[in-house]
Amino acid sequence: MLKVNIKKKLNKFDLEVNFETDKDIIGLIGSSGSGKSMTLKCIAGIEKPDKGQIILNDRVLFDSEKKINIRTQDRHIAYLFQNYALFPNMTVWKNIFISVNKKYTNSEKQEKVKYMIKSLELDGLENKYPSELSGGQQQRVALARIVVNEPEYLLLDEPFSAIDAFLKWNLAKELKRTIKFFDKGTLFVSHNINEVYYICKRSIIMANGEVVEDRNIKEIIENPKTEASKKIVMFSDISRKELDEMDDKNQ
Repeated sequence: MLKVNIKKKLNKFDLEVNFETDKDIIGLIGSSGSGKSMTLKCIAGIEKPDKGQIILNDRVLFDSEKKINIRTQDRHIAYLFQNYALFPNMTVWKNIFISVNKKYTNSEKQEKVKYMIKSLELDGLENKYPSELSGGQQQRVALARIVVNEPEYLLLDEPFSAIDAFLKWNLAKELKRTIKFFDKGTLFVSHNINEVYYICKRSIIMANGEVVEDRNIKEIIENPKTEASKKIVMFSDISRKELDEMDDKNQ
């Protein structure tokens, strides 16, 4: 369970976010500059809120009144950046190995990497470099890096933002399958309503730093209650009927 109730003064508006999530994949959606990524950075500990609380599985990560602000590396939260942040001069094996927590012995690290390679179907790619991988393979390596230390929660910050439409939906299939396999609570940030519709059941809509809707994504699409939601629902690059059919074929 992740509980977020924070405030942070920004240049264009004040970020005021209050929501709770469970082990499901929750979509956090809004237009550019709505506060989505800043919310993720505050949860991860990259940015510090001015006020409020962040609690993960009854463990306080941030509390302004009690002066608690747990370091990013101690929050047990995995953050997948937009560009995957793979080291270009390292092989798949080394990219994963270097991310394993230093508390493990060398042999334990080796076993963890082997498990990630097998679990994410990267067998045979251990000695390849990121430039030699497909988009889907790069995504799986990036996911292997962030889940190898068994985090309690996943944060995905617009992982398809710089990818063409055809590749995006292939990656979306792989991402959905991988998250389901690892069974972690996940906050998936996007500005695309169809990405959220395909990957998530519940969606949190943000506008100007605030949560304006928080309910089932299909309900939001069928009956958006705010102007921000209506604008988001208006724009799509693939029909939801196609998405449902694509998901049926993938099961």
